[in-house]
Amino acid sequence: MVRIKNRYIAVQIVPEKSMQTLRLSDHTLSKCLLQNVEKYYGVYGLGVLEHGFRVKYCNERTKIAVIRCLHRGQRYVTSILPLITLIGDVRAKFRTLYVGATVIQCNKFIIKHQRQFLDRIMGQTASAKERQDLFKRVMELDMDR
Repeated sequence: MVRIKNRYIAVQIVPEKSMQTLRLSDHTLSKCLLQNVEKYYGVYGLGVLEHGFRVKYCNERTKIAVIRCLHRGQRYVTSILPLITLIGDVRAKFRTLYVGATVIQCNKFIIKHQRQFLDRIMGQTASAKERQDLFKRVMELDMDR
């Protein structure tokens, strides 16, 4: 029996206009990635990537997403990310934050990254209730999908 090896890619989505809000969903993100892989690598690249490809996590607040793909399709995903400039109807670009072999290690990295994000943002909030709500929204990690 052969073990199926996955790769987890943590990316940050940076909109062209910093004040612009992104309406991110797993479906929109995966559709965008698969379309661009087909555009640049053709049917072969799409065939390699389709099996085992999934957007595991997407946070609109911090603009972080986790993409799961098979080990053999990792190069297609990581090489296509800098070429994508349009996500849905919003001009944005991807920044690769981390590539790992397990979702646990990727989760640890995202928690560390989001804590740094919270440290920067917490000083701008006025009340304790707003801080608590912000902490809950940012630190929500639901990768069970």
